[in-house]
Amino acid sequence: MGKPGGALRRTLVTGAVLLLVGLGVQVIPKLASPAHAGSITLCSGFSDCRSKGYSTAGYEKAWGNMYWRMYAGRNCTNYVAYKLIQTGLPNARPWSGEGNATNWGVALSRLTNRTPTVGSVAWWHSSHPSASRFGHVAIVERVGSSSITISESNYGSDLSWRRITKGSTNYPTGFIHFNDKRLSVTKAPTVEGTAQVGKAVTVNTGSWSPNPNKIRYQWIVDKKPIPGATNKTFRIPGHLAGKQIAAVLTGTRDDYSSAKTMSEILPPIRQGTFKVLKQPKIGGTQKVGSTVSVGGADYEPSAKIGEVRWYADKVLIARSKSRFLKVPAAASGKRIGAVVVGVQTGYKPKHSYAFATSLVGGGKAPQQPTEPEPPTGSLTQTAAGYVKGGTRLGGLMQVNPGTFSEAVDVSYQWTREGTPISGATTEKYRPTASDVGRRLSVTVVARSRSGETVSETYGPSGRVRVKPTVKVTATGGSREADVVVKVTAPGYVPTGSVKITTNGGRTVTKQLGNGTAGVTFVKLPAGEYAVTAAYSGDEVAYWASGGDFTAVN
Repeated sequence: MGKPGGALRRTLVTGAVLLLVGLGVQVIPKLASPAHAGSITLCSGFSDCRSKGYSTAGYEKAWGNMYWRMYAGRNCTNYVAYKLIQTGLPNARPWSGEGNATNWGVALSRLTNRTPTVGSVAWWHSSHPSASRFGHVAIVERVGSSSITISESNYGSDLSWRRITKGSTNYPTGFIHFNDKRLSVTKAPTVEGTAQVGKAVTVNTGSWSPNPNKIRYQWIVDKKPIPGATNKTFRIPGHLAGKQIAAVLTGTRDDYSSAKTMSEILPPIRQGTFKVLKQPKIGGTQKVGSTVSVGGADYEPSAKIGEVRWYADKVLIARSKSRFLKVPAAASGKRIGAVVVGVQTGYKPKHSYAFATSLVGGGKAPQQPTEPEPPTGSLTQTAAGYVKGGTRLGGLMQVNPGTFSEAVDVSYQWTREGTPISGATTEKYRPTASDVGRRLSVTVVARSRSGETVSETYGPSGRVRVKPTVKVTATGGSREADVVVKVTAPGYVPTGSVKITTNGGRTVTKQLGNGTAGVTFVKLPAGEYAVTAAYSGDEVAYWASGGDFTAVN
């Protein structure tokens, strides 16, 4: 049976009360109320607190009972145990040994620190200058920038609320975190946009309970913050090509502990692509021995010259990073051309083209080759067709029918594992969820004006693949964290394994069962944990990853 404690000076003894503790007898001083340095009493007594709008939590009807085997009555330990049970904790003392307030933070040192949060237990050790020799405990009701507000029941008094200035004589020894009032993330945020250099990606807020007053954003790469990337939308710079990014959201709300969550980890960032707004031009005198130049290309975004390739007609005659060329004798009578290669970190090189308006040395322009006459006779395919594009969900597949010996009308029919796909009768097709894991083909029928036909089937393709979604749910507890990983994909149940990693490099690999895997990390020090899961992929589902945050007490 725990002994009551109070935030009362141990010198103010006005009487004594006998308590039975276990098999012995303990004399507990009855203490008078002192003036609390650095604190203001906001209300005192059940009626006074109710009239001023401060909650009594129903303790006026409950103090006659024992909670956590604490001494029944109006005292600090019984009141705090009662309040914690109201948050959902069982009516069983979560440690063995004595229940005096001074022992709480000692017995539960792994849950105790110097950070106040709403719902935590403010704790005074018996050595504290404003506590009795039995210590004191109270409930933290509010946390401000310079003070905390507590509710408490001192020995022999009903209930009171106090505001205590941080750093003052009466400020608690520490705070015990049993079942703090926290924000919770009910739906993890997702990211919209393409993971490509130059593109913008935007993270949504997900869902929280209750809604936070403010959400802070931080984009990360390789689990490290990206400097300056603190908005919902992030335009991907070139130096991040090939890397993987995610967004970390921190929600805050008055009187709640803050909460963090992490979006999915995006796939490796693809290189960006240039758009040529204006082709370059060749300037200078077109004469052997003179110097010509190329310039004026306009790229979006801007690019610098990575290389210039100079041609005489279609023959390469020089390549360098210079925009200038001294015309060689080999170019006499030919047309000078230049390929300008635009480059920038993180972008695919992009070619732009320039051609001189006259021939070198006044020579004659080369004769253009004449197109061969089409063969006569029955309809034949003169050049084979082919299918291009990726076989992935939502991707674009396109068939080139080839060429034929005479003018033809062409019809198309895409099939799935040999079965015609309704409505798929053009040269283009985008695989749907029904195609995931299946092989596709396309039949091309060319019909001449005389009614002859040639039919060619291209395929089957590889299996249609899909980008899955990895949802990680991490739930922290007492020195452990339960992790559940769910891998889902449209039209397919992914197989294979996931690698689950948390702080400190703890990693386990689990096989998926019906798209799900889980693990419990045990013997974790108290603190905040980032948990990530990397799915290995299989013959249908691509690699993917996700993550979550949780707190371990």
